[in-house]
Amino acid sequence: MRRPKGSIAVLVVAVIVVFALNFPVYWMFVQSITAESMFTERPSLLPKDPSLNAFKRICEAKPIGQWFVNTLIVAVGTVALSMPLAAGAAFSLSRYKTTLNSVTGLAILGTQMLSASLLAIPIYVLFRRTGLHDKLGGLIVANTAFTLPMSIWVLKGFFDAIPKELDEAAMIDGCTVGQMIWQVIMPLVLPGMVAVSIFAFILAWDEFFFARTLVSSQGNWVLSVGLSSFREEFTINWSDMMAAAVLFTIPPIVLFMFIQKHLVSGLTGGAVKG
Repeated sequence: MRRPKGSIAVLVVAVIVVFALNFPVYWMFVQSITAESMFTERPSLLPKDPSLNAFKRICEAKPIGQWFVNTLIVAVGTVALSMPLAAGAAFSLSRYKTTLNSVTGLAILGTQMLSASLLAIPIYVLFRRTGLHDKLGGLIVANTAFTLPMSIWVLKGFFDAIPKELDEAAMIDGCTVGQMIWQVIMPLVLPGMVAVSIFAFILAWDEFFFARTLVSSQGNWVLSVGLSSFREEFTINWSDMMAAAVLFTIPPIVLFMFIQKHLVSGLTGGAVKG
């Protein structure tokens, strides 16, 4: 039985897409375990004389462990701070249809059009005056400010999908407003909370601009800033940089592998009101 030409075309396209998406990660790993520069006339797709010397060098020469802990603190702190704020704002925008809330929702959405570079100087001056400059706590606050708008709108879609009759039934049964939100509403929006938490975590983990602007001491660097330190004035040690990049990308990849289903269901569930 002959296979339809359309199926063959789809298979070819799928193979090309998978290769295109995964090749950069593969190439990064190859460069991390070989001393050969990637800028050669005929670079090899397979590692020549592979070794883990680059990983050993960067762990001895750079405080990779401290940078990793700092990045984890910032990412987890951003999630812990942004989730309650996003949930409260999303619930308010969803349940209380007022003119002020409508204007506030549009204002929150409009902040997405502001680039980080536009606000860098005001935030830097503000943090210098408030003592948040060169502190991981300040970096958490800055990241939270830029994760909140998207988090609020994603969670608002989940709250919109929950009938208001559930709120009224819970109140009739004797629940307070806090009990109604915590015991009735929040379990239903848990997939959205998971999706938004992942979004905030990955955004904070990868963030570079604020980390480079608001933190100066090397002891408070995060991994994204630490990667830039492998670039010297005239040369770049590609093996060491790629080894650090491999360590930098492992946590988000592992996290995404374990919670991919929850992320997809969360994002699609919040996109539909019904």
